Amino acid sequence: MDRRLYGALVAAPAVAVGLYALYAYRSKKSLYFWFNVPYSGGRGTFRGLFVKARNFIYRNTIQDRLWNYIEARSEEGNADSVLAAFDDYCYNYEWTWAIGDKKAVILAKVVQEAKPKMMLELGTFLGYSAIIIAQNMPSDGKLITVEAYPKSAEIARKIINRAGYGDKVTVINAFSYDVIPNLHHDYDVETLDMVFLDHFMEGYVADLKRLEKGGFLHNGSVAFADNVRGEGSKGFSEYIRSSGHYECQFYEADNGYTEGMSDGMERGIFKGADMFSGETLGL
Repeated sequence: MDRRLYGALVAAPAVAVGLYALYAYRSKKSLYFWFNVPYSGGRGTFRGLFVKARNFIYRNTIQDRLWNYIEARSEEGNADSVLAAFDDYCYNYEWTWAIGDKKAVILAKVVQEAKPKMMLELGTFLGYSAIIIAQNMPSDGKLITVEAYPKSAEIARKIINRAGYGDKVTVINAFSYDVIPNLHHDYDVETLDMVFLDHFMEGYVADLKRLEKGGFLHNGSVAFADNVRGEGSKGFSEYIRSSGHYECQFYEADNGYTEGMSDGMERGIFKGADMFSGETLGL
């Protein structure tokens, strides 16, 4: 092989890494961050490999690393400082599935308008949205939030407590389809003023139907869902718009901690309580 060609082939990776590092520096983000932006399709696997490799190297998880960062850079009982540290970490170090500060504005507005005294969140993840909800619901409101993954539920409790809402928010580590049928018996829930769906997208419609048939929604209850443009959750918008039981509104929103990744959230105000009163869960 020609020596000049060989030299170019050897030097190319080093030059590419150098340019990549310069770009990361000039854009005010760490090189660490650029391996954690969300990708779709096959590139999501690329990101996942880096996450798994980093977890192996550091002997912890992204949940642990985020918690350590928040604990070191926030004030106990100051929810705004907790959210600011959360945002800073996700913008500059590791991307996460939290709704982020942009969607939080929409969620806060919807909660303020609904004024829920009893609310259910499906999909706690690490507690960001639970804090937004707790900040914006009535002072005597209660939030039950459900997270299937044990590690996320563990860290969410720490972050929510750090923000000062441990008494207002109950974190349940379980699957939504196990919790919903037992809301009355185990958690003393008669009806819900609002439910926020942000968990397993393919489960949005099934869980909403469980709530309907269980009589947990009253006329005026708000069903609000994130990521409604995702492949798995498209059925949610189709269902609430076509069922005749909801007054619907769509909210355009960028995906959390990203630029230019269009997503959406949808609100449905329930009007069909009379059709479902007294039904038993059959799903």
